[in-house]
Amino acid sequence: MKFMKRIGVLLILISQTALAAETGNGSISGFIGDKETGEPVISANVYFDGTSYGAASDLDGKYFIPNIPVRSDYTLIVSVVGYVETKITDVEVKAGKNLTLDITLQPEILSGETVVVEAKALKNTEASLLKERQKAISVSDAVSAEAMSRAGSGNAAEAMRQVTGTSIVDNKYVFIRGLGDRYTSTNLNGAEIPGTDPYKRSAQIDLIPSNLIDNIVTIKSFTPDKPGDFSGGAVDIRTKDFPDRLDVHVSMAAEYNPQVSFNHDGPIGYTSSSSDWMGMDDGSREIPDPLKSDNVYIPDAGAARQDLQTAKTLDRYSKAFNSEFTPHAVSPGLNQSYAVSAGNQISLFKRPLGFLASLSYGRNFSSYDDGILRRAELNAPDAPGLVYDYNLKDSFSNDEVLWGTLLKTSYKITSFNKISFNVIYNQNGESSARSLAGQYPYDLGEKDVFYASVLSYKERNLKSYQIEGEHIFEGLNQLRLSWQTSLSSSSQDEPDLRYFSSFKRSTDRYGVKTNLPPSRYFRYLDEDRKQASLDLSMPFRNWTGSKGSVKIGGYMQQKERNYRERLFEFAEDPAYYYPDGNPDSLFGPENVGLIDTQKVTIRGTDYTSYVFGLYIRETYNPASTYTGDQNINAYYAMMDLPLTDRVRFIGGARYEITDMNLVTKNKSLAQGDLFNKDILPSVNLIYIIIPDMNLRASYGKTLARPTFREIAPYGSFDFMGGDTYLGYANLKQTSIDNLDLRWEWFSRPGEIYAVSGFWKTFDKPIERVFNRFGENTWRNVDQARVYGVEFELRKRLDAVTPHLSNFLLGSNFSLVNSWVDIDKEELALIRTNRPDAKDKRPLQGQSPFLFNVSFTYEKIGSGIAASLYYNVFGDRLYKVGLAGTPDVYEKPQNLLNFTFSWAFSAHLNMKFTASNLLNAYATQYNTYKDVEYIWAQSRQGRTYKLGLGYKL
Repeated sequence: MKFMKRIGVLLILISQTALAAETGNGSISGFIGDKETGEPVISANVYFDGTSYGAASDLDGKYFIPNIPVRSDYTLIVSVVGYVETKITDVEVKAGKNLTLDITLQPEILSGETVVVEAKALKNTEASLLKERQKAISVSDAVSAEAMSRAGSGNAAEAMRQVTGTSIVDNKYVFIRGLGDRYTSTNLNGAEIPGTDPYKRSAQIDLIPSNLIDNIVTIKSFTPDKPGDFSGGAVDIRTKDFPDRLDVHVSMAAEYNPQVSFNHDGPIGYTSSSSDWMGMDDGSREIPDPLKSDNVYIPDAGAARQDLQTAKTLDRYSKAFNSEFTPHAVSPGLNQSYAVSAGNQISLFKRPLGFLASLSYGRNFSSYDDGILRRAELNAPDAPGLVYDYNLKDSFSNDEVLWGTLLKTSYKITSFNKISFNVIYNQNGESSARSLAGQYPYDLGEKDVFYASVLSYKERNLKSYQIEGEHIFEGLNQLRLSWQTSLSSSSQDEPDLRYFSSFKRSTDRYGVKTNLPPSRYFRYLDEDRKQASLDLSMPFRNWTGSKGSVKIGGYMQQKERNYRERLFEFAEDPAYYYPDGNPDSLFGPENVGLIDTQKVTIRGTDYTSYVFGLYIRETYNPASTYTGDQNINAYYAMMDLPLTDRVRFIGGARYEITDMNLVTKNKSLAQGDLFNKDILPSVNLIYIIIPDMNLRASYGKTLARPTFREIAPYGSFDFMGGDTYLGYANLKQTSIDNLDLRWEWFSRPGEIYAVSGFWKTFDKPIERVFNRFGENTWRNVDQARVYGVEFELRKRLDAVTPHLSNFLLGSNFSLVNSWVDIDKEELALIRTNRPDAKDKRPLQGQSPFLFNVSFTYEKIGSGIAASLYYNVFGDRLYKVGLAGTPDVYEKPQNLLNFTFSWAFSAHLNMKFTASNLLNAYATQYNTYKDVEYIWAQSRQGRTYKLGLGYKL
């Protein structure tokens, strides 16, 4: 609270200073672009006719004219050699306001006529993104901060639901066009984001709060100036830019979920650390001091029973852990979020320096207590039905903290030389508790009850430092040099995951399952990434006078990952029963470690035997600690060539060298390595049917590389899934041929009609497969195919009737089909139980359809806006079935959100968001002989959020 009060005092001082400095004049800023290519026009003279107020556009095509006297009938003139002079009439400058006016110039080919247009300020950021898409050299989609706000998106993952052909898996990972995260590249301001999950290739983008995002652009067709390791799409999350003048925003919100907030019956949790509220553990979950060393030796019980010193050592180690193994009831309050940002552009050494600083914080509780967790198996060929290995009631709660900060600065050394520096820091902590109870017929009686609990904490961190520069050399035909270097690191720490399973006999006896012993699991991953790129672009005029360019460049990426895990188990001597049904009491000091001594006589000699209750042992696997490195070097050349005034060709090739290595502590195992040299060609054709209507066709060859975990040759056990995952060192990378076709019509600012088709062929795709011992591993299969069609519409409804002029309809719909050739060994295993099983299946995570629709009301000038947003996906393959058991699918989950915002004044606004209004179940299931078997089911509850914002 003291922190927030200090922020409030600071904002009041800033506000008072800004008001005191108010001159009564206004300003104007904007972007000058080439009408044909959309590229920035440099050195354009922008001035008010008959006045001395003016400026020149910089290397980004931006201009800014400050301190202009108030007037409503200015004429703005834009002129530059090679373009038709443009006059904009009736430009109004208001006191204390900045007018944003973006202007496109017509290349001067045949005549020098002056173009006269009426002034129109560009206020719709969705419209500006659509204009960018119209002029882009590749097939792309985008979502703006404005659209994120309408849909009530809290982070980048939620925002991506609105992009055509995109679905979000596990609320973290982006699947584009039904392809898995392996085929998606995730970037932050053009630099790839390191991942935090050892089993995933792409980053978890829920780490990035929407408060820091300006827009998200998804490129769906390959061009040589982009890294070639994607097929579904390359997602670039662009952070907010600094404003032209002082801009301060403060917001805070509270969210109520009836299923969670102030509920004393459903939510569960466990003892937190003193710093959980900051998204980080204070060290209380770390491995106990006596066991921290990787080289510590834990005596076995047999030796400890016979020797006092050994018994004391084992006793000390066993009692080093705390006794909390099961969750207890909690009553969370309201979810909360806060954000503050400040930006400005000032003069430093008579040159503009822009900056933006932002900080956001959120804490979110979620919970359900009516979930289902099951596992159904096919136990015999052509059996009449599936049999449940377990059938459990599932209760789960999660306490998540996410905060992030952004610092962005940019300095224009000259009008044609700019250098920028960005810093991103995001911290996330999730404390989770799970309780399961029900039938476990696999090895318990029908009347016995199985219990299990999982307590876990996951701490994730993302840091990114970026320096980039842009330079224009006027004496070299405006040659553009762009460069970027970035250092980024991510980590995921999972300290002290606690798993406990037990059973209750029909005789009311409680016992611990010896095949699933109480466990304490520690896992840590960190990844560092260095990246650098250099691009040179030379513009030219073709034979018709149209503008084209030649572009060459280089790229370097170095990635290093360290992974380690340790697993401690509590063994029982003898099998331990406990009477009161309270697992925590089982781990009291009287039951753990050395609990008694007894006299034994062997061959007439008396000995003291040391009796142990529960005692600790470490399950050590040297292969589960590994280091990996990946080095990628790339070079490319491409040309953007207008063939006629309507046909544009963009083509070239990229040469990538990949060197990937992984080493575990088990030197006897094969070590993972990958070395490839690839040429990746690309051709894009754009046909301008009429102004604002394009037909695009493209071909590109791209790659998909295995992850470090997939080539790490060790097995790890999934506590609740019951499966073992084993890496395969000899995986090969996948080669993909991509064909795209799109028709798009940008009928008016902010409006679009688009139809897209795509076809993809995969050579040696990587799939997760099973062997007959129940191990999950990864193999290259022969071929895979994906094809589909996408539809997109954004339309103001005044075309239907003028009474609907304040309404906007937005929708996108995707139909996707895919198939994969099943691995021969896996197919043979499947057909032992299901002889009629097909030899192909859909790609994992692929949905047959994706549908988004939004209906928005916004009355310009009233400050009132409302939006209804709906999202649904078709049944998608969630998990490939084992040994002939039918594959598990995820049912469609209908998502409906409503937002209402009201700007009371120029400085104060409120926003109400109702999310997940349908409260639909998230369900995984499979079907056998027309009978549906549920594997997992839960729902998160509706939420109602009210926020207030202040803008200076």
